[in-house]
Amino acid sequence: MSYDPGDWTSYRDFRYARCLDAGAHELFVATSAGVQEYNLFSRSWNDPMVVGFGLSEAVEFDDPMLLLYDEQVGNVWVVTRSQLLVYDVDGARWRRVHRNLWGPGDRVINLGVGANDIYLETVPAAFFSSFFLLGSPIPNNRWRGMVTRYKGSRTFGGLQMELDPQEDPNIRWRGFRSKVPLTSQQLFGGIGAPPANFPSILLNDGWQWHLDGTLMDPYLRAMPITDWLVDKFGNLWTTFWGGGIIKTDLRTYFPQFFSTGPAGNDIRALYVGIDDLWMGGFNSGDRLGITWADPALKDWKFFERRDNTRIRSTDLYDIAVWDGAAWFATEEGLLAFQKKGEEWSLFTVSENLQSNQLRALAVKDNELWIGNSNGLCVMKSPGREIWRVPNDGIELAGVTDLAICEDTLFVGTGHGLFKGSVRNHAMKFTPLDPGLLTAPVLDISVWRSEIWLVTSEGIQVYNQSSGISKSWRAQDWMSGSEPSCICAMDSFIWVGTRANGFYRYRRSTGEWISYTTADGLVDNRVQIIRPDGDDLLIGTANGLTRFYWNRPGRLR
Repeated sequence: MSYDPGDWTSYRDFRYARCLDAGAHELFVATSAGVQEYNLFSRSWNDPMVVGFGLSEAVEFDDPMLLLYDEQVGNVWVVTRSQLLVYDVDGARWRRVHRNLWGPGDRVINLGVGANDIYLETVPAAFFSSFFLLGSPIPNNRWRGMVTRYKGSRTFGGLQMELDPQEDPNIRWRGFRSKVPLTSQQLFGGIGAPPANFPSILLNDGWQWHLDGTLMDPYLRAMPITDWLVDKFGNLWTTFWGGGIIKTDLRTYFPQFFSTGPAGNDIRALYVGIDDLWMGGFNSGDRLGITWADPALKDWKFFERRDNTRIRSTDLYDIAVWDGAAWFATEEGLLAFQKKGEEWSLFTVSENLQSNQLRALAVKDNELWIGNSNGLCVMKSPGREIWRVPNDGIELAGVTDLAICEDTLFVGTGHGLFKGSVRNHAMKFTPLDPGLLTAPVLDISVWRSEIWLVTSEGIQVYNQSSGISKSWRAQDWMSGSEPSCICAMDSFIWVGTRANGFYRYRRSTGEWISYTTADGLVDNRVQIIRPDGDDLLIGTANGLTRFYWNRPGRLR
């Protein structure tokens, strides 16, 4: 296997941050989604680490809980629910030091580093919440009577339980032991409010920061503080559960918010544009919704149901950009976001849709084709009027996907494939190859004159110019994996599966290769694949992965 950390970069919802630590050059943050790294000199975030890269395999994170940066050695120690991991900062490699070192009923609350040793302290998890009194982010001392300490080498680990632990002032700790009030010196002589001496900062309208560290957003949702520190440049860093990270210059008291990753980890709809990246999936609930990101995936914006009364659902099936707006196929109608003015519109059965349960969108010139659970429609500009396309077969089966090749519209349904002219709107049933006849069409991808489609039984390609088709049964060519989506490109065809990662088919040799979480994919339940320059964007049920498959020197 040949890969580098940059070959696979994954993104999840990083707003649920737990703890942080900093050195002279870097700052690291542990979140429920993974580990983030900030360069204090360039004032920029490096690619997030959702999957750790070891010497020869990916190292899975299972919910990072606590971290400590041992800058002298160059290691970041990370505690997850059941593992102790170490990250070599210079080598950019991860290593699993221990698994199940502490019991399943214990929780790690402190990590420390001494002259030659690394320390880890646990308490019974059932008592964790009782250590925090109402109105204070600083834990009381009850935990000290319940603590179990482990000790090992500062360089390679090898931790064992310490039977008679002693207090050592030379150990630097992160966790409960580091949650102490800010000092006047750290605040540059400023005044903080007890109990933690947090200063008053200049928040945007509607935001509040309470004395106990709780952050309140304009919707009056509380986001408790989880950790804080002051770096060597005089910046106060704070992490919040649900609110991400805030960096505050203690000379000016101006904060900078960092809320990154998609607003929900289910990614099944993607639109990749020159200046825009839209994504979403089945993400309904508090702080969940539709996500916009810049092409570099550095800037993020979130849209949830609370933001506008026209957003009735954030369960997305498809996304398209047309007529100066981003369009979203949802469970409760067709949503449109007008970039100019940032206005939302909603189209439902009242505007002539057969159903509000939309499934697919396709764009052709001044037309937006709309597939729903009860049929097919087309919207025309200007005016944005919706016209129904009558077809008993499509209306009975319901639309699953849409794709346009030249002037032909291909309609995937629960009963097979239909096609017709985008000019006269006449649709007719098109039989699939033997072996795929009984399965619904799940996804369609167009490459030049080729139409590639997947069913639960396999893959078929149809060349519109030659009229020739070819198919591959999943049972024979994909080890029985059930296909879920497809992306056709010049040299390769990429096929996602429901539970076994994704496959790459090489046109020139007919070779099939699989990629899974063992390679660096965030989750094996692949729901959508889209090209993005020399990268692939892969939406899964648990996050988004960018795969730099075309890196020079890659062996596979």
